[in-house]
Amino acid sequence: MQKTLKVIVGGEGNVGKTSLVRRYARGKFSQARQVTLGIDITTQEFRIDDSPVKLAIWDIEGQSGNRPVFYLGAQAAMLVYDVTNVQTLERLIEWYRRCREFAPDAGLLIVGNKADLVPTFPLFWGRVFARLVQAPHAVVSAKTGHNVRSAFEFLATTAVRRATRQPA
Repeated sequence: MQKTLKVIVGGEGNVGKTSLVRRYARGKFSQARQVTLGIDITTQEFRIDDSPVKLAIWDIEGQSGNRPVFYLGAQAAMLVYDVTNVQTLERLIEWYRRCREFAPDAGLLIVGNKADLVPTFPLFWGRVFARLVQAPHAVVSAKTGHNVRSAFEFLATTAVRRATRQPA
C-alpha cells in the first residue's frame, strides 16, 4: 500500500513557490503571477529505492504562513526565497521558526529561486542561512527548470527518510 507523505513549500509571496511546484509536477512555467489563496495541494507519484511514493505538496500562500495546521504532519519542508529580494531571505527566519514549532521533525531544504535573474545580494548569504539552520541549500529557477527536479527529489527522499523514523 502506498503511503502519502506531506511536504510543504513555504516562503513570502511572489518568491515563486507555485511556479516551482508547477514546474516540477507539470513541467510548465507561466510568466503570469499566480496568487495562491490559503493553500494549494498538488500530488505527485514516483519511486524511491524501487518503492512507490506519493507526495502531497502543500504550497502555502505567503501571507498565510502563520496557520499551524498547514505544517502539522509534514515530513519535509522547502523554504523558498527570491535571489532578487533580500527581504524574502530575511523573512525565512520566521518561516523556519514556524516549521520547527509546528513540524519539528520535518527535514528542511532552503531554496533560492529565480536563478535565471541577476541576484541583488550575494548568493552565499542563502548558504550561510542554510548552514545556520542546519539545512541543505539549493539555487533553482522555476522559469528555466534549473535544479528544480533535483530539489524536489531531495525533498521527497528526505520525507521518506523522516517517515520511516516516525511511528505509524
